[in-house]
Amino acid sequence: MNKEDIRHIANIAQIDFSDEELDKFAPTFDENIELVNKIKEIDTEGVEKVFQVNGTENNIREDKTGESLSQEEALENAATTKYGYFKLIKFVD
Repeated sequence: MNKEDIRHIANIAQIDFSDEELDKFAPTFDENIELVNKIKEIDTEGVEKVFQVNGTENNIREDKTGESLSQEEALENAATTKYGYFKLIKFVD
């Protein structure tokens, strides 16, 4: 995958790479994708699903209402807004 493709994927994920970071990351990108694909091929049939490895179970707190951000505060760091809402790019068909 070339640097422009990686930059496009990073842009969709809203990750900023400097040119120096991209130069370091790009050569290993395909290797990382291959590693993920190998992990996806692992046969896990018959292996019990594990959600916690340290024995923690349902650490749940009671729901409480509290102070909330105003619409203006919630949107102040948004990259783009429209009609008072967050505006996002479409990334799923």
